[in-house]
Amino acid sequence: MKLKGYGKIAGTVPKPSRILLANWMISASAQRTLDGMVAFAREHNLAWEIETMPTLVTDTLEVLFANGDLDGIVTDFESWHVFPLVPMTAAPIVFLQKDATEPPKTLRHVSLMRIRFGDLGRAAARHFLERRGYRSFAYVEARGGLFWSINRGDAFRDAVAATGLPFMRFSANEQTCHGTSLRKEMEALAEWLVSLPKPAAVFAAEDRASRDILLACRHMGLAVPCDVAILGVNDDEFFCRHVTPNLSSVAMDYEVLGRIAAKELHRLMEGGKPRRCDIEMPVLGVSARASTAPSSVGGSLVNAALEWIDAHACEGAGVSDVAKAIHASRPLLDLRFRELHCGTVLGALNERRLREVKRLLRETDDNIETICGTAGFNDASGLRRLFRRRFGCSMRNWRKTMRVVP
Repeated sequence: MKLKGYGKIAGTVPKPSRILLANWMISASAQRTLDGMVAFAREHNLAWEIETMPTLVTDTLEVLFANGDLDGIVTDFESWHVFPLVPMTAAPIVFLQKDATEPPKTLRHVSLMRIRFGDLGRAAARHFLERRGYRSFAYVEARGGLFWSINRGDAFRDAVAATGLPFMRFSANEQTCHGTSLRKEMEALAEWLVSLPKPAAVFAAEDRASRDILLACRHMGLAVPCDVAILGVNDDEFFCRHVTPNLSSVAMDYEVLGRIAAKELHRLMEGGKPRRCDIEMPVLGVSARASTAPSSVGGSLVNAALEWIDAHACEGAGVSDVAKAIHASRPLLDLRFRELHCGTVLGALNERRLREVKRLLRETDDNIETICGTAGFNDASGLRRLFRRRFGCSMRNWRKTMRVVP
């Protein structure tokens, strides 16, 4: 996929700089990183032609590095894939480092930006602590003992340490996800979940792992969220919404990460010196769904309301519709949301609709009035005011900077 952003200088169209974004796989996080890079290039009128190369094949990466026609590279591949290839290209490189490997000192044209997850750990801890009543905290790593996964767990552990409650960690021994090894891993995860003091607040390294936790809980007859509350990372709707109960997740701001990477690459391309620095992974917030609904009096009502809102908010439903659908009075539902620190029912409806508005702005050519109706809002003017208040810019400007045009 190529995305072109051309700027004019003295009435001429400059030759575009060829930029490569090389990342591990096609995913929502990779797409959002790309969105941020494109937005930065457009805002600064940069003549960048950005290509993406999502692959697991090192040979493909080697060919691209060796061709000699790249003007800049942003990559988040593991160090052992990238570092041996750096001498093949003179192009400036921004390396978003997620592992612990120290680069060779000969890498003169590489800015190393080591990603840290302190804010992520604090956001996860805060989400659980606001709900109260847990007897233990736990963390489930991603398969393979990856450094970024361990780092996220350490950040969460540090954030909940002040509670004095037990903290446990699950690390899968098998690095494969096939056949017998996966079955053994799931059995071990299920037994580990049973051993946790209940109710337990379990944080997963990624949404895929949070779904594994949910399946293990079902296998062992553990109720979610009453026995085990589950929170993942990335807010990937494929994993979070298409399962019952819906899974809560911390949304990381990959668009901002893309902007940070693009800004550093532009600095290098303008003659700046490479550097090494730590950057905190930006966090958007927590998308609260049924898997972390508070397990106290009224928790079942909030649980049911959040699931219904996730599925039907964009149909134009109001607070009374939510209450009717789950067979509760509106005053009681409002009370339970306040008691359990879940904001308001109207706030939950609007947050779900605003997510849909952002998706439509980014992915369609629909005008504001059409988007308003599709997302379940009744008044375009009211939506404009709410959007500006929530995100600090107009819908038109947000679309201009965030939308990716093929």
